[in-house]
Amino acid sequence: MRKHSMTALAAAVASILIVASPAQASVLWDGDASQGTRVFGNLDCAAPGSVDTASSSTGHGTIFRFTKPAGDIRCEARGISVNGSRYAFADASTYYFGWESQPSTVSGDFVVWQWKSYPNANQNYPLIMTIKDGSIRLFYVAPDSSSWKLLWSHPIGAGEWHRYAVGIHTSSSSSSGWAELYFDGVRQTLAGGTTRFTGRTWDSANEPKWGAYDRDDGSTEIINRIDSLKVGTSYGDVD
Repeated sequence: MRKHSMTALAAAVASILIVASPAQASVLWDGDASQGTRVFGNLDCAAPGSVDTASSSTGHGTIFRFTKPAGDIRCEARGISVNGSRYAFADASTYYFGWESQPSTVSGDFVVWQWKSYPNANQNYPLIMTIKDGSIRLFYVAPDSSSWKLLWSHPIGAGEWHRYAVGIHTSSSSSSGWAELYFDGVRQTLAGGTTRFTGRTWDSANEPKWGAYDRDDGSTEIINRIDSLKVGTSYGDVD
């Protein structure tokens, strides 16, 4: 009888622990370049631009190489593919996007990452990362592009590899959505002195874009090498 009671007690405690434990984080997507461009939803990169895989000379193994040629404004990958199907991101959800990037230039003013809204969006890109005159910058862009708020900036050099992770909680409410940023493994302080910015982060639908988009001046060739792409539900999934 005593043994039976102890067994029942142990089972009850285990049950309580299981219920009380937090929901597990998970890697939603591993965009390793060894799998080729099929890991993306689609490519926005018309010839002679190209998205291909290449061997890195800096110890990164196989990487993606986005080549935006002079005379064109864009060479990007849009969305992600999981098990052969395009992944649908959702409202009221938390995602972390991690990657490493090595731009061939840090001159001018061009986009290297977007949290892009589709289709018929009121908020074209809630979050956007650009390189301008030697600095990498993260902006929050309000609906109707009525204002661009600089959340963070850091100097970088051409040919340097850096690691980025952007965390987003999706919401069409300006008081419920949020974003945070990690740079080279360190959580960054954003505008306002906090590590988490609150704002509207969801429109009709949203997807990530990586590559190079020179929206104002397409006259310069830009090569953006990207590695270690991941999407998860916690920072630990993508660091």
